[in-house]
Amino acid sequence: MLEVQILVADTVADNRQKFAAGQPIQKIDNKYKALYETLSLAHLLAQQSPVFVKSFGINGVATMSVRGASAAQSTVLWQGVPIVNPAMGVADISLLNTGLFDDISLQYGGSSALFGSGNVGGALLLTQNTPEFQPRRELLMSTTAGSFGRFDGSVKALLETGRWKVKAHAFMQTARNNFVFFDNSTATWQKMSNAALQAEGALFSAEYNLRRKPAVLHEYISLQLWYQRYQREIPRALFEAFSEKKQTDLSLRSLLRWERSTRRSTWYAKASYSQERLQYRDGIALPDNDNTIHQYYQEAGWRYSLNPKAGARTAQQLLTYIPVIYSTAAGRNLSSGKDQTRPAVVLAYAVQNNAAGWKANVALRQEWLQGRSVPILPGAGAEWTLWRHTRSLQRLQFLLRANVQRSYRIPTLNELYYFPGGNPDLKPEQGWNLDGGYTFIYRRLNALEDGNRFRLKHELSLFNRYIKDWIYWIGGAIWTPHNIAEVYSRGIEADQEAAYSIGAVVLHASLRYAYVRSTSEASYVPGDGSKGKQIPYAPRYNGQANIGLTYRHLVFNYNHTYTGYRFVTIDESQFLAPYQTGNVQLSYTVSRGYYSARINMQLQNAWNRRYEVVNARPMPGRHLIISMHLGFAR
Repeated sequence: MLEVQILVADTVADNRQKFAAGQPIQKIDNKYKALYETLSLAHLLAQQSPVFVKSFGINGVATMSVRGASAAQSTVLWQGVPIVNPAMGVADISLLNTGLFDDISLQYGGSSALFGSGNVGGALLLTQNTPEFQPRRELLMSTTAGSFGRFDGSVKALLETGRWKVKAHAFMQTARNNFVFFDNSTATWQKMSNAALQAEGALFSAEYNLRRKPAVLHEYISLQLWYQRYQREIPRALFEAFSEKKQTDLSLRSLLRWERSTRRSTWYAKASYSQERLQYRDGIALPDNDNTIHQYYQEAGWRYSLNPKAGARTAQQLLTYIPVIYSTAAGRNLSSGKDQTRPAVVLAYAVQNNAAGWKANVALRQEWLQGRSVPILPGAGAEWTLWRHTRSLQRLQFLLRANVQRSYRIPTLNELYYFPGGNPDLKPEQGWNLDGGYTFIYRRLNALEDGNRFRLKHELSLFNRYIKDWIYWIGGAIWTPHNIAEVYSRGIEADQEAAYSIGAVVLHASLRYAYVRSTSEASYVPGDGSKGKQIPYAPRYNGQANIGLTYRHLVFNYNHTYTGYRFVTIDESQFLAPYQTGNVQLSYTVSRGYYSARINMQLQNAWNRRYEVVNARPMPGRHLIISMHLGFAR
């Protein structure tokens, strides 16, 4: 999970990644990313990370909970720009296709000093590869068919020269989702209805090389445009007789970025505008919704190296930047004229001693809301290689890390002004995050030192988070957010990975699990029964295991997931039973010259388990997804 970061003046999608010492970062392996590329990030994270994905069933919203945090306390960043819905404060990761992104990483633990309000539990980082401006051409066409009437199609194209990099990715998807489920209320098997899906979208980027002087390492300008539309029928919950609900999610995101690096300095500026529209039609009970949210984000910054000489014993860097977020929402269920403006100033310092094997960083953030300052947000972290051992073909490393951050989350527009139910008297959430752990890595090289014969990694993380004025929605016919006085979260995360090479065969295995206690310690609501009880939909136990092999162009993987009890109410009076699922992935690639063909197979829920992630929202049983990819690269 831990990614060692080197302080050099290279190009990164987000300069803040160089100032996160002490925080565990899990980068999704390209092997797994390729296996899940036709599935959503909700599938990928649920099966390949200890993050709990709260899925409201087929075509329902899916959000992530990191270390027992609420969905609104986790940040999703695209190229360093927050893409959470500014009205709801959450990102629906079921609408994010894995194949759209070159790199997918999870940063565990809060980092409000760097990322701002809302980053309490962790951050999901989605990035595209930075341009190299090396001549190449690529074309990839994919088609997917699956159970329950699923059909997908996508096209990717890339053209890169010494001056330009142009990339486009377009996709479409349809599905009937008419799977059979068991209705406990009637004790009968029924077919899911009103569950069709139709989606399409495209992500386009164009980057131009501005480098003209030898002293400039790189300078480029880029434009990215991302459009997608999901039309979803929302099937009935088990407590409903039927459903006619339909929802359309439209989004348009844009990003303009400039960056220039010399031996000492990196200057950058970016501006992003996004528009999200949600149209919801019930047809029976609730009024129709048609809300549009606009967000403008800009950031300008400077990263400076104090001692950039090659081989310097100590590397030091400064980072300062000014982010500004403006968001506004309008619609049938939102008061008109409500908006939020949040400028900030951030200063960060990082130091690394390669000889001694340690690095550290500190950061400070001052943010303003509607012209009024919020508390200063500090953060600090450190990593230390306690010992490193090299003997013959063996390599051992043991690393310690620690991190402390102040957390802060401003109530969202929906929490404050949604009608009916908004609560304009809400207080912001605030508290502290403590994080610590270690990483042990053992490698045995091949005889010619041309690769690993055996690799073992074991990582353990302990975290402790205290949040005051936690926001939680409570109600019956009308739901209203309230501040739960105090919430205390603590737990353990463990990550084990092993790989063993036998000739052309590479065997791999991994086990990740998390134990999370996230309890209400006090409440402003008299007699609500929440004191000492687990926060709803924060499972105490969550884990995933993978075992498989790679042989030349063949990749096989078996994934098994376990999710523990989830309490439905704040007093633990209702709960959902634990569930386990098994998932099989297979990929085979054939290459001839510039051309390649690859077939992927996914057998999801292979043991055909009946389960619900969220109460009364049945999940599909065993189903198959097969995709074919034809590519050209030169």
